[in-house]
Amino acid sequence: MTSEENSKENDAVSTEILKRFQYSPSLLYHWINSFGLTETMNILEQLRKPPNSLWIQINTDKIDYDSLYDIFEENEFNVQRHTLFDDFLEVKVEKRKITEKSFTYPTIRVDIESASNISLGKDVHTSAVTKHDRFSTGERVRIADLAGSTIAIATSEVESNEISNLSQRIIARVTDSFGYVPPLTEMKEYRKGYFNILTPAQTIGVKSLYLDSKDNILVMSVDRGEVAGYIAKITNHKCPITVVARNEMHLKAIKKQLERIKSKAIRVIHAPFLHFLKERHEIKYSSIYIELPNSRTALMPVFSSNLSIGKLKQMVKNQISILSNLYRCLHGQASLSYITHSLDYLENESVFKAIMEKAYYDSQSLPEEIRLLQNKNKLKTRKPELNEERLYQMEHEKATIFLDPTKTENIGGFIAKFKFKQKET
Repeated sequence: MTSEENSKENDAVSTEILKRFQYSPSLLYHWINSFGLTETMNILEQLRKPPNSLWIQINTDKIDYDSLYDIFEENEFNVQRHTLFDDFLEVKVEKRKITEKSFTYPTIRVDIESASNISLGKDVHTSAVTKHDRFSTGERVRIADLAGSTIAIATSEVESNEISNLSQRIIARVTDSFGYVPPLTEMKEYRKGYFNILTPAQTIGVKSLYLDSKDNILVMSVDRGEVAGYIAKITNHKCPITVVARNEMHLKAIKKQLERIKSKAIRVIHAPFLHFLKERHEIKYSSIYIELPNSRTALMPVFSSNLSIGKLKQMVKNQISILSNLYRCLHGQASLSYITHSLDYLENESVFKAIMEKAYYDSQSLPEEIRLLQNKNKLKTRKPELNEERLYQMEHEKATIFLDPTKTENIGGFIAKFKFKQKET
């Protein structure tokens, strides 16, 4: 095959990918250039599947390991002891298939933000609907994403002609879906703070912290407070923890989460991340967990995305800006754990390299608990996309972990370790 014929074939396949997956063309072409066509197809197929489990962190201040395990079993959840960490359980996500008969049903299409939750068993609300066929109350309907792919089957609660006049309410109850996530956050044990739900990247990010009884801890994260709660637990609520809430919605979510665990070690500051860093800091932080707004391209399941390469580059620029300004509030021996839920080289390895090039940062080896898992091949790093110099490759291997969602069949991510490097005198 000539190079011209090969190029035309790649263009045809790329066009098919665009139609099938409803991702921004610029992002897909970026991935094809980064991963190759075959691997990009594999990534897109795998990201459509539900994660294989939820990671449950047990709050042993309120309940012991075996008692929580028994509660999950009594609720008929598929629970098992965690294979990596003794303070976690894994609750399996049920994976299902939807029959071809579904294509005969009237269709309701839903937006990007709602598709993943509906595919895991959540009901369809008015605000999620972008387009729909005609149907009657009680009729079986097919729920589809923006590309028209079936993600669930539901029973309608209303007449189709009523939808445009309805305020926020359930219009269809899901009966069949790609997966089923047990409603853990609806349990009274969750509301009482007996457990938290963390992603694998968040869990390993917290466990990569070097924590000391004299630490002053900073959490700058887009999560809803679960990370700070876990850090408070493993420090016995004796180390001061500052959590930055970047907007009103984030503040409300964090306060609601922290009310469950009632830790007096945690204070919340309401400020945009960069604004907070540029303030004058009387207090210097010695241990930092940082999970900034990122592409979330390693989350599962994902059916479509409006993320473009332009938006991705802006996210990367913002992350580097915040990390570059972090020195303003750091103690002289500060240790930093940086986390994303991204599978993109540009957002992970390239950010790591950009921060390594700053005169006031250095790479840091991961703690022994994590290194032992690496030695057993339980956790892995990933080679940089470019053929970098050997020194950088060694630093990268020493200080990073990549959780590949296509191999773990779970939510993926990236963890990197840095330390603050004082100026030489």
